Amino acid sequence: MKIFGNNPSIFWIWLIFNFGCNHTPSDQIEFSISNGVLNNMDFASLGIQTGQQLPDISFYNLGGKKIKLPDHNPKLFVSGSYTCDVTRGKLQAIDSLYTKYKGKVDVYLVNTLEAHPQNSHSPYSLDEEPWLAAENITDGITAEQPTTIEERIDLADKWIRETGVQTPVILDGPKNEFWNQIGQAPNMAILVSTDGEVILKQPWFEKDEMEKAMEYQFQHLDAD
Repeated sequence: MKIFGNNPSIFWIWLIFNFGCNHTPSDQIEFSISNGVLNNMDFASLGIQTGQQLPDISFYNLGGKKIKLPDHNPKLFVSGSYTCDVTRGKLQAIDSLYTKYKGKVDVYLVNTLEAHPQNSHSPYSLDEEPWLAAENITDGITAEQPTTIEERIDLADKWIRETGVQTPVILDGPKNEFWNQIGQAPNMAILVSTDGEVILKQPWFEKDEMEKAMEYQFQHLDAD
């Protein structure tokens, strides 16, 4: 059957139209100011809370592909970014949980919006001027806010190389689903059971409290 008859120009118009519709450039990363800024930097009431079900969130690997995380273990997610000085100061504590509970709890660092980019305002400030953290200046940490997943990947790779962090790093997507739905904070953490219930939500990651919750979760699983 001749779909386009003897007119080759129709075929080329069809081919260009279909290729153009199916081949889209990298999605632009959305940017917004955290609602915590309007709440005196109190992030506790934002997003999902303890006892609720974790919503369906798209994560990406360092290859830029959407991934489905295994569901046989509880999960600990901790948000962070290359320019987040708070997260950088807690990487050793996060790594210690990753190492201690490897095989029992799947621990992930979720790379989200940059906290203190050098080229634009911070998602944690209403000031349009860049908010350069003092520790970043001292440590020579500078980076621009990624606008595409590729740029977020490059910065995550740099974060891993420079810090030597052992905890697996995954990426929030271009719509920042994790950041928006979990709590719009730079260093938040959630512990999630195997059935998707949030066991503990922290607006700021705190190792001792999180470890106690993890141990309690194991005791509960053993009792069952």
